[in-house]
Amino acid sequence: MNAPPVLTPERIDAMLSIMAEVCLGSVVEAGQRQKVAADDEAFERSGRALNQACRNLRQTIAMKQRFDREEVAKAREAQAGAEADRKAAERDRQARIEFKRKRVRRHLENIVWDEYDDEDADAFCHEADQRLSDLVHEDDFLDTPLEALIARLSDDIGLNDEPEPETEAAEAVPEPPPQKPSPPCGERVGSGGVSSAPEGSHPHPRPLPARGRGDVVPEPVLAEVAPPRPPDPPPQPYIPPWEKLRPGQRMPGGSGW
Repeated sequence: MNAPPVLTPERIDAMLSIMAEVCLGSVVEAGQRQKVAADDEAFERSGRALNQACRNLRQTIAMKQRFDREEVAKAREAQAGAEADRKAAERDRQARIEFKRKRVRRHLENIVWDEYDDEDADAFCHEADQRLSDLVHEDDFLDTPLEALIARLSDDIGLNDEPEPETEAAEAVPEPPPQKPSPPCGERVGSGGVSSAPEGSHPHPRPLPARGRGDVVPEPVLAEVAPPRPPDPPPQPYIPPWEKLRPGQRMPGGSGW
């Protein structure tokens, strides 16, 4: 035995359409019989049949309209449910994006405030916020691991840039020109043993006498050092002037002393 067909909305709609067509046919036939009725009894029977066919047609049309309204209501409910699910999924996604963004921001903030001064740390944090605002709109933001996001953001704002070595600055300084070797001990330029004065040089206003290799160099005369200053005498105790008077003397007053 074959299973009956499932009453899907499409099949129900088709059945109601067939019923409406059958009822319409009955109405037409009853109307024609009423027109050709031979007597009053046949006319009355045709009238009752016509009224019954019209009633069935009206009920069929009413069922079709109610069925259509129910289908529209179901479609609206399904659409509203889908929209609610979409909004809930979007809220959940935004919450997960914000949570992940805060974790990346907090990690970078700990790095810059520990390794940089206040001004540089503020600049890095501001640039990181701008870059994070762009990253959260990418489709793979939630799928990207947290470590990969931190490394990518650090590269974008320049946290992983290595400072230039100090040796490069040292190599940029020009080397001093080579100096001529000084004459041997006991000899002087222009004394006859090494070389004469170079061209363009100015002679010393008081040239020293030339000495040979065996001459003894006199020791410089030291200036006489003044003897140290004697220490200051200790302060004397204070004695009132009236105690310094000899016997018979008195302090000058208004008498002209």
